[in-house]
Amino acid sequence: MTMGVVMKLFAGLVGALTLASTAQAATFDAFASFDGTQGAGHFSYLRMPAGPGDPAVLLTAPSGNCVVTSDYCLQDGGALPGVYKALTAHAEGTYFVPDDQLLVHPGASNPIGIFFTAPQDGVYDYTVVFNVLDSSPSGVALVGVTNAGGVVGATPLGGLNANLLTLTRTGSVSLTQGQFFGLIVNAAGSYSNDSTGVNFTLTTGGVPEPAAWALMVLGFGGAGAILRRMRPDQGRPSLAV
Repeated sequence: MTMGVVMKLFAGLVGALTLASTAQAATFDAFASFDGTQGAGHFSYLRMPAGPGDPAVLLTAPSGNCVVTSDYCLQDGGALPGVYKALTAHAEGTYFVPDDQLLVHPGASNPIGIFFTAPQDGVYDYTVVFNVLDSSPSGVALVGVTNAGGVVGATPLGGLNANLLTLTRTGSVSLTQGQFFGLIVNAAGSYSNDSTGVNFTLTTGGVPEPAAWALMVLGFGGAGAILRRMRPDQGRPSLAV
């Protein structure tokens, strides 16, 4: 067997292993998956506590109209805080309703949270983009929250105001199945002008399935057997010039 044939076998093996090990790779997009139901795309939307003793509450689809004109929404009954998705961009009041990001609006005293729950173990690369959507922004504070490692921790992400209209944060977080990574948008000024655009996406390369590990073991074992069967002169490059 020639070295060229062996290299082709290795190339095929590596390609097969790559496909197997990335079989569970996935992207999770809060805007794309939002359809007015909790848990869509592995995202949850909550009214966060205003203070000690105030519980977090899942937002619900309203029985009537959305506070912000949109195709889908989850809100605190018939009022804010709320999360809104429009399929057609439009201006409304002092704010702009986009068609490519969620409009998130905290309440008068309650922040709003968007939480992603990991469907599988893995390292999740995230990108979060925040945008001011109100023509008279009074400011919002932004916080990242996770319980990776079993301990809940919060990290300030910055804030938006009239002098900072957009903010992007990227990073990675290692989560086991069922752990979460989330964002909190908190009113920092007059909540009436706190309409905030949010794009929240995560990607993970996944973890090789048992079948993929078996393929690795058998594949490299088979390659080793092929190499052992090669004659010494076939496996040694020529130095002749």
